[in-house]
Amino acid sequence: MKKTLLISVTYTDNTDRFWMESSIKNKRVLFDPETQNIHEVVKELCEDEDYMELVYKGKPQGNVYRDVLDKDGTICGYETVGYMYRGKSEIYDRNMVKPQTGRFDVWVVIDEVVPFTIEDLS
Repeated sequence: MKKTLLISVTYTDNTDRFWMESSIKNKRVLFDPETQNIHEVVKELCEDEDYMELVYKGKPQGNVYRDVLDKDGTICGYETVGYMYRGKSEIYDRNMVKPQTGRFDVWVVIDEVVPFTIEDLS
């Protein structure tokens, strides 16, 4: 059974030499877990939308976590919300004679869209 996912991507460079903004923000993607691999879907999405090549054959290098807060606002745990990949892209700058290869951490957050039942008011 297909699911509708919302995928958001952020790129960070831990060398502070490059910066890249992702155009993948709350992108709706139809996903069939029986026939598709989520990592292949993410890899294709990053390449097609942002021209970011995921390295290590598109295998995730870690998880992305979000804090879980109790009703008082205190952190009481965490939940896994996505994957972290490594990627590279050609960076063009007006001062560069030739492009440089920027290496990035690729942070992917995945949420599932769940239909909400709307009460008929008529």
